[in-house]
Order: sequence, then structure tokens, then C-alpha cells
Amino acid sequence: MEKPMEPQYEVFLSFRGPDTRSDITDILYNGLIDAGIRAYRDNEQLRVGEEIGPELLQAIKQSKISIPIFSKGYAASKWCLMELVQMVECKEKGGQKIMPIFYDVEPSEVRNQIAIYGEGIQSHINKQQYTDETIQNWKAALKKVGELKGWELKERGKGEFTKEVVQKLLIELKKNYLAVSNCLVEMDDQVDQIMEKIGEQTTETKIIGIHGMGGVGKSTLATIVYNKLLADFDGCCFLSNVRDTKIVSLQNQLISNVLKNKCLSIANISEGITEIKERLFSKKVIIVIDDVDHKTQLDALVGVGERWFGGGSKVIITTRDKELLKGAHFQLELTKMDFQHSLILFSRHALRRDYPPQEYASLSKKALEICGGLPLALEIIGSLLYGKDRKKWETTLKKLETIPNGKVKSKLNISFEALESQEKEIFLDICCFFVGYDVRIAIHMWDSCKFSPEYSLEVLKQRSLIKIVEGNRLWVHDQLRDLGRDIIRERANFKPKKQSRVWDHEEAIDVLEIKEGRENVEAISLKFDHQFQDFMEMEEPVSLSNLRFLQVDCVDSDENNGKHFPSTDWAKRNPIMLPSLRWLSWHNFPVFFKFAARSFKKLVILDLSRSQITDEWEGWNHLKMAKNLKVLNLTGCKNLHRTPDFSTHENLEQLILGRCTELVQVDRSIGTRISELPFGNFGSLVELKFYRANIQELPNSIGTMKNLRVLTIGFSFLVNLPSALGMLEKLEEFNACECRNLSGQIPSEIGELSFLRILTLTSTRISNIPKLPESMTELLLTRNVQMRCPDLSNLLNLRVLSLGLKYQSPSHPAQSLNWIGGLSKLEFLLLCCHDLVTLPSDFNLLLKLRWLELFTHNLECLPKLPQNLSYFHFIGRRLTEKSINLSYLEKLSELKVCGCEQLIEIQGLEPLKNLQTLDLEYLPSLVKLPDLTSLKKLWRLRITVCPKLVEVRGKLESLEFLGLIGCESLKQLPDPSSFKHMEELFIYGCWKLGEIQGLEVSENLKVLCVDDLPLLEKLPDLTNAKELKDIELRRCPRLVEIRGRLKSVVSLFIDGCGSLQKFSDPSSFKKLEDLEIKDCERLEEIMESDEYRDLKKVRRPFQGRTPREPISWSEEDFASDRLRNTKANLRFGSRISRFHAQIERRRMQRLDALWPDAIASPNGSKGL
Repeated sequence: MEKPMEPQYEVFLSFRGPDTRSDITDILYNGLIDAGIRAYRDNEQLRVGEEIGPELLQAIKQSKISIPIFSKGYAASKWCLMELVQMVECKEKGGQKIMPIFYDVEPSEVRNQIAIYGEGIQSHINKQQYTDETIQNWKAALKKVGELKGWELKERGKGEFTKEVVQKLLIELKKNYLAVSNCLVEMDDQVDQIMEKIGEQTTETKIIGIHGMGGVGKSTLATIVYNKLLADFDGCCFLSNVRDTKIVSLQNQLISNVLKNKCLSIANISEGITEIKERLFSKKVIIVIDDVDHKTQLDALVGVGERWFGGGSKVIITTRDKELLKGAHFQLELTKMDFQHSLILFSRHALRRDYPPQEYASLSKKALEICGGLPLALEIIGSLLYGKDRKKWETTLKKLETIPNGKVKSKLNISFEALESQEKEIFLDICCFFVGYDVRIAIHMWDSCKFSPEYSLEVLKQRSLIKIVEGNRLWVHDQLRDLGRDIIRERANFKPKKQSRVWDHEEAIDVLEIKEGRENVEAISLKFDHQFQDFMEMEEPVSLSNLRFLQVDCVDSDENNGKHFPSTDWAKRNPIMLPSLRWLSWHNFPVFFKFAARSFKKLVILDLSRSQITDEWEGWNHLKMAKNLKVLNLTGCKNLHRTPDFSTHENLEQLILGRCTELVQVDRSIGTRISELPFGNFGSLVELKFYRANIQELPNSIGTMKNLRVLTIGFSFLVNLPSALGMLEKLEEFNACECRNLSGQIPSEIGELSFLRILTLTSTRISNIPKLPESMTELLLTRNVQMRCPDLSNLLNLRVLSLGLKYQSPSHPAQSLNWIGGLSKLEFLLLCCHDLVTLPSDFNLLLKLRWLELFTHNLECLPKLPQNLSYFHFIGRRLTEKSINLSYLEKLSELKVCGCEQLIEIQGLEPLKNLQTLDLEYLPSLVKLPDLTSLKKLWRLRITVCPKLVEVRGKLESLEFLGLIGCESLKQLPDPSSFKHMEELFIYGCWKLGEIQGLEVSENLKVLCVDDLPLLEKLPDLTNAKELKDIELRRCPRLVEIRGRLKSVVSLFIDGCGSLQKFSDPSSFKKLEDLEIKDCERLEEIMESDEYRDLKKVRRPFQGRTPREPISWSEEDFASDRLRNTKANLRFGSRISRFHAQIERRRMQRLDALWPDAIASPNGSKGL
């Protein structure tokens, strides 16, 4: 055997250029380079003459591994075949490896030269240019390499495939650097968090834990951090797939990788522990333990809590079970990927680009909805769709809506199979029915069924299968929800009648109508429509013996709901037996409907919201059988004048009587009159909600409700609060929002409530707040016209603070907030205080603060802000600074600056790489902005009433929305390339703007509104704007022509364009439905010609419109209570015009990245 040459390259790629150069070859080549592997990709320019050139020959000989990529055209290329012969020769003489990739052919085709490979060889023979020996050498090489073990791409995703190839090559080449997908979307924020906790060159050994559901990117994040840190350590080891590997094998691998040699075979775990301690004690190592599912693995590999390794060592653990990370110095939870990053990741796998073309935009959005921000699903489904036409995309996505992708499902199913039976039952319940529901309600049913819900829910949370988000709402990732539902279908062999849970209405009706299998049904959800009515009128008895959850939604939500159905006596005409029923939810319950009493015996939850039941409803008597009733929800029962008899419901914990506008009397079992509200017999109540009721005071008897945790009495006529509130020892939440008559001081006894977490007193006349308990986490005090500055210095656990303070008279000093810098856990802050002159010097130390809204008239100087802000909205009318610099707010995603009358310049926008929306409003002195080219993520830019601003500079490649309002001196728009992805453009009152460039490339443009541009003479050709629906042109007296074929325009409004005299193609308005024209003399003249007869058909008399305007904020909005009730309300409570609902929805999608735990929006919340 010849001595091999010293390798210059490590891997040689052989491929047919037209087949794979811009596809798998490019992906693989970049993946190899990223992993630190020296790869050679041949260049067609080196192929001259009839023989392999010296440079190409040297590259093959010097490489350690050759990878021929067999595509359909490989055998038809003489160059590929010559390279293959040389590879075989190097293998036989120099011991080099050949690792083939079978791209779109079978190994047998290569090995036996059949099908397309047989045709390729025959084509060379037919040319009669090559000797028989050459042909035989080619065939022999194909046979030998075709027999080697290699990779078959087939239907696999190229990203996943590349990762596997690179990993194998790293092992073969003994590389430490781990491969990361070339389609990877940046994870800078998470990487920065971990790197910050690890610290630079510290001697402290640290354990970092990363947890989250399967497929969310834990391993990828660990790999990135591992690669970044490798150079700083004596030894390294990445233990992957720990879940499925024996501990002894892992111990052996750990020692072997760190010491860079094979250690003695370890006999058992105890011996392995001893070996690790003794051999690695002095080594500074970095170790990743990936996909841990049991504590014994950690105990045997790194000894959490003990010192097994040298100083400065770092251990990174990834797991689905948060409970396993108790000994970690820092824990990071990975949640779903935000909209923008999801789109990029999906597009890279499905389309090999960062964003989809217009024809695939809607389908890509649908795919993202299916994937639910799960990176694993985005990668797999994206790769599945790669190279497919639009029709194939449609059929594939339609299938995926009901049937989860097998690879995604198998990955997620690991967590489900590890659950105990009771945990599985609760998880399946949530997937089928209870996403968005209040967990405190559902827990009663599971407890009644002996499912041990407290423990089971904790396990589900630890395993990252569910979350309990703001408002105690249950949340499950869309992919996990689909997995749960698919498990139900599989268990029933895809026969609805055998399913234990039925959530589809049509299937539910089928199940009810078929006698066979009814005993399988445990939970069902359906609509009260004519189909259900027909079933209810069947004569024969029906038994659903195991049904524990029944949800019925009436299709008619009108107040007269149910009256169009004939009266049905359930007990007599169709006596359905529901002996196991625990939860009945029937909104808009028809008053004519009657129940069999025995069906209520085990009932624990009854929800009859918005129903027409009255005091005389006979169901009240049946309800007395429900001795274990825990929850009764009568929200919106407007015909109810008095409550039922509660004397038999000693276990009742939650009574909800919201919007019972006619309710005037509560049964004597708890009191006599709702205006007096005696609570003496209601000691078990946990949650009480009275809102929009004629209540003027709370009686002292409320203090007897020792178990009360939540008290909501908003929108009432309360005048004051009783001191007896201090007796509610377990109270956690108190909400008296919009009680506009409530005045004076809050009782000091509230300060003794050691469990109080949330206090909401917005829009009241409260003037003073006493010292509050240290347990407080959320305090909402905006729009209180009498509020004086409280001392909140003791609220060290406060996360959310909304504070609105009154104007002070000259006799009172300015407001003091010296305590605010000490609230180190604060994450949300809305501060509206017009007397505030300065903020404390330690304000910037609020390092957890991510959301700041600061509204003040008299603040003179903007202090240094907390550096981790993601959202900043500032109004400072009398700010004396001429320039502000925000360059240090590198994590900022949204920025709004308003009303700073003396501000000339905003500096430091260039470093804000994460900025997505920028709003500048009423800055009358603003002269210039920096170049915005570096803001690669900026998709929304709105500049309003900045009359001195001359130009907006930069190439804004992600811009989708641009609003320029009242910028009278503006002469220059952003670079025309900024309009490529533009969807909505509003330009009003920019008097010096003479042209709008860039719209000719705006394929996504949907709305174009131009108003009061006296110098504008022409618009660009709009032919390429194939999504353009709405055009408004006002007060553009010099505009002569509207250019382009406007096939998609639906609405066209033109007012005050006196020079406008033609459309370049009047016949192109195929979808126009609404045309209004006013004060356009020349256009009026030509409208009479035959060329415009089709336009005349859709023209209607001028009615006038209010000019469309982007989302605008008034001072009243700034002071409004957008923090009321939930964090989500804070995030999304802006005033939205109907033309910009879409923009706000896009904003919400992006804000999920900032607040991943606030997933259940107010509008999407469910429950009681």
C-alpha cells in the first residue's frame, strides 16, 4: 500500500453540476464548511481537454474522504465518471474512504448500471469516442461504489439529511466541532442569556439547564453554545440521545472523549462514577448531556451538586422535564418560535430562501399555523414540501391539518408514552377540549374522577407537555394538541363511534345516532342545531353511561335562542341517562329543555351562561341532587331575578353572576338582598365574581368567606371598601376596576393579606394606597384621578406595575418614585405621571424590565434605561434634551417616541438589530434620523407630524408597512428597494415630496393611500402589485395619470386630483366594486367615453370618506388601563382602526417572541 499524501482537503465532493450544484451539493458544502471541515467542491472551469487536470487530481488524492453524489445525470457526465475512477484508485491504493450519496437514484441503478445509469453508459458507447477499457473502468467503478454503504436521500428533508452526513463525517474525521444546520435561524437572545450566566473565563463550575417540549430546539441551542465554548476547555464531550443509551456506555464515551483515547471497558455504573471522578477531576471540561429523562443519568455522569471536574468546567443539560434541573445554576425554557423566525426557518427548508414568493405566501402562512412555531415541525414539513408544486403543497397541507407528520409525531410521542395512565387521561382531555380553559375549573372534574389532578398537572408541566399561562389558562402547543387527538383516533382504529372523546360536531351526531359504542364516550362537544334536535326527539331511550363531560353550544346566540325549536321533554320523550356526568356546559341553554334529575347526581361543574332560564325553571329542583357541585356559572342570565336555593350546595366554591342585570335578590341560603350581600353561609366559596351590578357596598359579613381566593366586583357602584376584606386570609386576587364611585383610602387591613398577588383598582377615585403585602406581583392603578404617589418600596416581588398619578397642586411637591429602582423583579411598567421631573438614578438597574411605557409632561431628561427592554413607548412633552441616544437598547423590538417638542435628533438607532416597529409621532423639531439600513428586522415604520424632517434614509429590506403623515418638509423616501415587501403605504401631507419610487417592485402591496401631496405628478407603474385591493388618492392636484394594469383593485377613491386625466389601462379593473370620484374635472370628462364604460358601471355617487389613518394614539389612550385583568390585555389593548386590524395581528404574532408565556389571548380564552 502506498503511503498516503498529506491531506490538504478533508472531503472531496463529486457531483453533476446541473443536477445538484445549487441544491444538495451547495447545502452540504456549506454545512461542511460551517462544521470546520475542509471540503473541496470542483469547478467546471477546471474541466478542460479529455483528462482530469492536475489541480482536480490533486484535490481527489489529498482528501481523506470522497463523496460522489449520484444524481440522475451523473453517469451521463464523462467528468463525473473519470473522477469516480480516480476515487476508487485512491481507495484501493491509499486507503481513502468513499461515502456515496444516492440523491435521486437507487443504489441498484448505480451498482448494476440499469435504468437511467444504463442509458448514461450506453450514450458514451454510442459516441464511439472512448476505448473499451475506459468504458469498462467506468462500469467497474460504478459497481464498486454502488456496493458501498452510503446515504439515500429519497424523501428526507435536506436539512436533517445534511446534519446526519456532517455528524458522520465529524466522527470519521475525529472533529470536535458539532454540525449546525445551514438553515438555522438565529437564536442570539437565548445564546446570549446562557453565555451571560456562564461568564467569561470564570473558575466556577456551572450547570446550565435547558428545558422545553420535544422538537423546540433544545439540542440545537446546546450545540451552538458548545461550539462557541470549545476552544476554552481542556476536554469536551457531547452526549446525545441520552434517553436511549445505557448509562455505562455514556460514562465510557464521556471519559473517552475528554481524554481523547479509549478508556478501559467500564463494568457497571458505580465503577464508571469512580473512573469519572478520578480521571477528570483536574480537567476543565465542557459537557453537554442531551435529552435527559431520569435523575439517575445525571447522578452517574456529572454528579449534580458535587465537584467531579476541574475549575471552570461547564455542564449543559437539555431535558423535557424541568424537575430534573433543580441543581442547575441557571434554567432556560425554550418555547415556540415567533412568527418572523418561523417564516424564515420554514422558507429555508421549503424554498431555499428566507421568505416565500407571493404565490406561496398564503400557503406558507397556513404551514406555519400547522407547525405552531415548533422548529422540528417547521424543518420536517418544510423539507417535505421542498421542490413540490403549488397543488402538491395544497394537498399536503390539507392532509397535515388532520394527520400529524409521522416524524414530528414520533418525536413528540416519546413524552406521552412516559406518562402514567391518569396523566395521559388529563393530557388527552386538554388536547381535545380544554386548551384556553381555566385550569381551576377543570381540576374539579378530574378530581371527581380520581385522576389526582394536582400531581398529574405538575408532571405534565415538568415534561413541557402543557403550560398554565396568564389567567390560569391551559395551553398546549398545536403540534401536541394534534398528537393527542391523533392518539384518540388511533385507539379507536379511526372509527368515531369507538372514540373516548369526540370534539367534531358531525362525528358527535353520528356517535349519538348509532347505538353501538356509546359506552366508549367519556367526553363530547357538539352544537344545538336541527341535527341535534332531531336526535333528541327520538323515542327510544339513550344511555351514555360513561360520559363525564358534555358541552353544547347553541348555534343561535340571539336572546330568543331556543324559541324556534319545539318544546322537548328530555326526561319523558328521550330519557338520556348520564349517570357519570361531572361537567355540563350549555351556553344559551333553551328554557324549554328538561333534564332527567339523576343525571345531576355526580355533577361538579354547571355552566349555563347567557341562557334564558328564569327563577321558575324546574331544573333548579333537579340541581339539588348535585351535592358535590363546586362551580355554578350563570353569567349573562338576564332573565334571572333571584338565585336558586344554595342550601344543599355546601361544597360550592365558585359562583359567577356577571352581567345578570336583572338580579336583585339572592336566596336566603346566602342572604336576602343583592344590595346587601350577606355571605354568612358561603364559607366554602373560592371565587366570587359580581360585575356590572347595582352593588354600593360590600358587607362586613364577607369576612366570613375564609376560603375566598378571587373577588371580582368591577363596573359596580361601590362607594367604599369594608375593613372586613382584611379577614379574607386566602385572598389572592381582588379586582374593583371601573368602580368610578369608589373613593377615599383602601382599608389598611388589606396589607395583612399575605397571599394577595393581584390588585386592580383602575378607573376609580381612590386617593391613597396603604402599605401592601410583599406577596404582590401585579398592581394596576391607572386612570385614578385622585391617586397620590404611594410608597411601594416593600413590593420586591412585583412583576407588573401600572401606575397613573394625579396632577399635584402648587402646594404639593412633585411626585417621588425613589423606590422604583429597588423593584428588581419588575417586567412590565406603565407609568403615567405628568408632574414627574426626574427618575431615580438607579432606574437603569431594573434588568428584568422588558416593557416600559413612560408618559409625562415635565420630565426634563431621559435617564439611562434598563438595557434589556424589548418595548419602549415614551411621551415627554417638555423634554429639554435636543438629542437622545438609544444605542445601548440592543434588545429593543418596538420603539415609540411621541410629543417631545424640542427633540431635534434621535441617535443610536443603527445598533438596534432586533427593532421591528418604529413609531415617531408629533416631534415638531425633529430634523434628521440616522440611516436605517442596519435595521434588518424593521417591518413597520410610522412617522407622524414631524414637519421639519427632510429625509428617511436606508434600505429597509423587511419593511411591510410605511406611514408618513404630516411630514411637510420630507423630500426623500427610503431607498426604492425598501418597497419590495411593502403591504400598506400611507403618505399624507408631505408637501415637498415630488415622487414615490419603488412601488413598481411591490408585489405584496395591498393598500395605497396618498393625500395632500401638491408636488406629486406621477405614480410608478403598479402592474406588479398583484395583491393591491384599495387605492385612495386625495388632493394631488398635479397628478396626471394612474399607471399600470390594476387587475386586483376592489376599491378606488379619488378626490381633488384636478389634473388627473387618464388611467393607462381602464379595461384592467376586472375586480373593481367601488369607484368614487370628486373634484377631478379632467377625469370626469373622459369618464363619458366608451373606453371607460365598464368603470361607470361600478361608480357610485360621492359620499365621502374619513381619510384612512394608521393606528393612532391619543393622550387618553396613553393613560388608559391597558393592564386591566391580564398581561395579554396590556400587550394588545391598543385602539385599532378597522383598516389596520391586520397590522395589529401581525404585531401580536411578533410579540409572542417577547412574552411566550402569554399565549392565550383574551379573545381566545375559554372556560367559564
